Amino acid sequence: MHRPAITVCIITYNQVEWIERCVRSAIEQEVDAELCVLVGDDASDDGTSEIVAQMSSLYPRQITHLRRNSRMGAFDNSRDLLARSEGDFVACVDGDDYWLPGKLKRQLSFMQSHPDCVATYTNAVAVDAVGKQIGVFNDVDNARFDLAALLRRGNFLNNSSVLFRRHALTGALRAGTPIIDYYSHLWLARGGWLGHIGEPLAAYRVNVRGSMLKDANVQVRELYWQAIQSVPRDRVSDDDYAHGIADFLRRVFFRAVRTRDMSLYRTWATRVYAASPYGRVHTSALVAASIIRIGGKALWGQRARLVGRSPPRILYRR
Repeated sequence: MHRPAITVCIITYNQVEWIERCVRSAIEQEVDAELCVLVGDDASDDGTSEIVAQMSSLYPRQITHLRRNSRMGAFDNSRDLLARSEGDFVACVDGDDYWLPGKLKRQLSFMQSHPDCVATYTNAVAVDAVGKQIGVFNDVDNARFDLAALLRRGNFLNNSSVLFRRHALTGALRAGTPIIDYYSHLWLARGGWLGHIGEPLAAYRVNVRGSMLKDANVQVRELYWQAIQSVPRDRVSDDDYAHGIADFLRRVFFRAVRTRDMSLYRTWATRVYAASPYGRVHTSALVAASIIRIGGKALWGQRARLVGRSPPRILYRR
């Protein structure tokens, strides 16, 4: 029988504290597949390069160290790795994150059993800079999602957990401008359905140095909006699209409340209302429903903690 080949793409820049655990978590996966690990080292100058070089010398058949001569940025670094990937499947993990044992085996088995599934994701434990668990990534169990479902409720998928069929993301590599994870998820969903494994099989570091969510929130918000706009309108209904942009404005609302900057909400509300296929009243109702739904889930979790049930903190709710 054909033994599948998996390319693991790891992007890193100045992550000396975490890169060894990340790479080891990939090469130590017990999976019936040929495993190749590409590490895109974006001209690190803190000792990351030396660690990756040493690991590459110890595992020359498995690890390829691609050290950039000058900074490329996360987008171009990732795109270059994806363009170099070979084999049947591609997995991605950021250099500050890592995988838990059994991740790839579980995902590969799932995709071999479901040939119409283009990508699988898993839940992840959320950890801080020193590895202490502080919650879980999302509140999603075992499930499958099509393009419309992913658009309506926004992004809740952990990019460092993805395994996808290599051919499925080819077109996205032609993007000439930076893209974020949500764009890739939506692109993959054009080719088939996405599977999600509810068990946490990866670890995601929260708000560490170099995080785009922490350091470039304005850019991330604009790229998120562009990801929504990238969805072909003939592939989804007006209702799907209206729910998607309403969910986006809900996220902006919560950000505006946290930062006490309601001008942020007013600026984006103008753009969302202008783009909506529905009128202002209908769109406002969709935004309000999304705020109430997610806000209610968050309040329920806080109440449970107050009465001693101590449910895990959830980073992204669907």
